[in-house]
Amino acid sequence: MKTTCRILALVQAVLLLAGLVIPALAAGEITPYFNNVIGAYSTASVSSNGNLSVTNRISGVQGTTSKVVVTTYVEKKILGLFWSRVDIGQPDDQWVDTVYGASFNKTHTYQLTSTGTYRVTAIFVVSGTGGADDEIVRTSEVTYS
Repeated sequence: MKTTCRILALVQAVLLLAGLVIPALAAGEITPYFNNVIGAYSTASVSSNGNLSVTNRISGVQGTTSKVVVTTYVEKKILGLFWSRVDIGQPDDQWVDTVYGASFNKTHTYQLTSTGTYRVTAIFVVSGTGGADDEIVRTSEVTYS
């Protein structure tokens, strides 16, 4: 009788835990919701001759998205530990793009001067009638060898 009760209690415990874990696994990835934009995207690539290309774009909401400010900067990994801002020949070593409207798609290029690992950060600030400004940060790393 004691053994049966213990087995029954163990089965109940396993079922209870499974009931808590399975819905969490089924939920999948959580997609953030933004007030004024559907999404913001930034991609970076480097060619074999060291030409860095950064493309930033947004998918805005017509009638809601009114202004987009994108600040993009490049950093180089130093000694495998630290990131140092790269002088790209712009004020504050960053590209700042502003557009009024629901769409944005812009590519910047820069000729890298040395091999290494580079990180590109794009900060999107999207304003509109949907509520508070959305601030979205996208980063990507590329290696020039």
